[in-house]
Amino acid sequence: MQKMKDIVSNTIRNLGLQKPYNDQSVIIHWSEIVGDDIAANAYARSVQQGTLMVSVNSSVWSHHLSMMKESIIDKINQFIGYKLIFDIRFQAGYFSNSQNEEDTAINTIPNIKYQLSKVKLDEYDVQTMQETSNRISDKYLKQKILRIMRKDFALKKIKKQHNWHQCASCTVLCPPEEIYCTACTLNKKQKLLYTIINTLKEIPWIRYAELYEHITCTEEEFQQAKYTLTAFISRDIQEGDNDKFKIMSFIMLTTGAKIEAVNDAIINKTLEKFRRKK
Repeated sequence: MQKMKDIVSNTIRNLGLQKPYNDQSVIIHWSEIVGDDIAANAYARSVQQGTLMVSVNSSVWSHHLSMMKESIIDKINQFIGYKLIFDIRFQAGYFSNSQNEEDTAINTIPNIKYQLSKVKLDEYDVQTMQETSNRISDKYLKQKILRIMRKDFALKKIKKQHNWHQCASCTVLCPPEEIYCTACTLNKKQKLLYTIINTLKEIPWIRYAELYEHITCTEEEFQQAKYTLTAFISRDIQEGDNDKFKIMSFIMLTTGAKIEAVNDAIINKTLEKFRRKK
């Protein structure tokens, strides 16, 4: 007689659900994979086409984890047993509500629980459920799979009835007022943040109005990128990194001074402040 875990594993594989199952395994076992310290400050949200979306509680942690990205990817893939994750996107500022964000959007649909219980599925959905369940011999598992599939089909139907549409970047349904799903929105924000940070690395004295002529962003996004880079450089200096250009960049980021205004006296004064903090 087969053990339940073997039945479940074989069923998942036979139904072609191995990849989505592994995607969810990364999220469920996130703490076990990365450790309690990281899990307390970063939450694995979803997997989108080989990219893991992670919400982080601060910009400092976002940069800290970015430096550990390759190591985290290796740990995940070792845990799963094959190369499931190719990239990780860290997004600061979405940590506190990240676990409930999707439920909040769904709950904006009036009487959602009642509608789920009353919705009538299409013949195609019913046929798909029957064909899938007929391949499962275990009665308990069959009923469980049927409940999950019914809820998924019903939820998609209700979303479409309330004008939810396909995300502009992927196949996930999102509310009518949104262009992108949560995962793609986080991805776009992260890419914009990196673009601004890379510009600030090249031109640390640049102001928002000047940056906006080349990169469309809000002042809040500009300040977030500036704070993130400043915090990252500050930590390096506190740890004893005396790279002159890095110190000059820190001064320009925090004062707005242009490069020609930063002299040795200002650099030494800045270093002295950091020494006093130790």
